[in-house]
Amino acid sequence: EAAEIQDKYLDGDKAGAAAAVPHQLIDQTALLGPVERIADRMQAYAAAGVTTLNLAPAGFTLEERLTALRAGTDALERSGLA
Repeated sequence: EAAEIQDKYLDGDKAGAAAAVPHQLIDQTALLGPVERIADRMQAYAAAGVTTLNLAPAGFTLEERLTALRAGTDALERSGLA
């Protein structure tokens, strides 16, 4: 899978490369979903020894990015790790 993604990307097919990334990989490496799920994932990361998370809120507009950032801070508060 990694070679396919890399080949597509290097050939200039960035959309194809993105589409080739398995959903399971994204789910296992990113904090996505409802605030409650993100809080649970934060707790799991902490239990595994992770001490630092980087929030990189996505969105096309500033308001979308701020909303995503608020969801991340809400999840942190709900996780009990703050």
